[in-house]
Amino acid sequence: MITRRFASLCVYFFLNFFPFLVQGQESAHTSGGDGISNTGSVSVSIGQVAYISHSLGVGTKSQGVQQRYDIVQVKSASESSLVETKWSKNPVLPSKVTIVLSEGQTFEVRVTWDMSTINLFARGTYTLFGDLSIPTYIGNTNKVRAQMKVLVLPKAPPIGASLSNSRFEANKTNFIIAVGEFVIDDSIDNVHVVGLYGDEIDNRYFEIKNNILYCNSAEPASGKTIFRISVRITDRDGNTIDKFFEISRTRAEFSLLTIPNTFTPGGVDGFNDTWGMPELRFFEGTRISVYDRWGDLLFYTENPDLRWDGTHEGKEMPVGVYFWMIQVRETGETRRGVLNLVRK
Repeated sequence: MITRRFASLCVYFFLNFFPFLVQGQESAHTSGGDGISNTGSVSVSIGQVAYISHSLGVGTKSQGVQQRYDIVQVKSASESSLVETKWSKNPVLPSKVTIVLSEGQTFEVRVTWDMSTINLFARGTYTLFGDLSIPTYIGNTNKVRAQMKVLVLPKAPPIGASLSNSRFEANKTNFIIAVGEFVIDDSIDNVHVVGLYGDEIDNRYFEIKNNILYCNSAEPASGKTIFRISVRITDRDGNTIDKFFEISRTRAEFSLLTIPNTFTPGGVDGFNDTWGMPELRFFEGTRISVYDRWGDLLFYTENPDLRWDGTHEGKEMPVGVYFWMIQVRETGETRRGVLNLVRK
């Protein structure tokens, strides 16, 4: 049987040396003492687990009192100071935060930060939340989380840009011609978007895909050998730089072009059925004429993409020899030759 003095000392020791663990809540009951008995009970619990009991005699009449104490709870977590970090770099975050308990005491615990809310590749201020590592004798029924702000500093813009190649050759059949790749001078990042920008008139002859410049020669741009384009480079932080480029287009000299001297209109194989010179589409002011042996004009065009099909006014011309003349106003040149019309 535990003496009253020893039991009282136990309760006193528990309540005075562990006040931060418990929060009191009282309930009384009769322990079943009789008229001549000097025994009863007092119980103290942490949460709903442990109990400490002792007997108290109250003369010839006894009464038991039970006291129950709940686990202390996390009331709040102090917000950590703002942390600055360089663009694209992981911030250095605090490993511990201070929490405030329901009884007003403060306590330092470890924290695990959730980085899913931050974009290290975009400047700005972000709010981070962290999960608290709380001892088992402290409760967190309100699911309190740590909180802090991180400032991602702006990225320095790219320094410049260049084009790996700025010259291409005109092609009569391939209308999409790769010119060169843009190379961005940026010591911080290698991810950029390059696009045509502004009102530069020659932009319409080009397109950019995956930072590669293409010439769209479906538009012949007759007579042009130098194109001027404007380009905007944008990095992942939204910085932009604009730059102009000159692109050169080469073409075969008119005097060196090989002009066909025979064609076979009306053939069943669909080959060599018409006569023309599509290479001339890159020259300005081209005139193409076809005559018969008596000098009558049978075909005339200023569009090199149009070809003669061997007819005149809807009638098929007979097999024989015809004569052509090509004039190029841009270069001031004129060439003449013989054309054989053959039918199979």
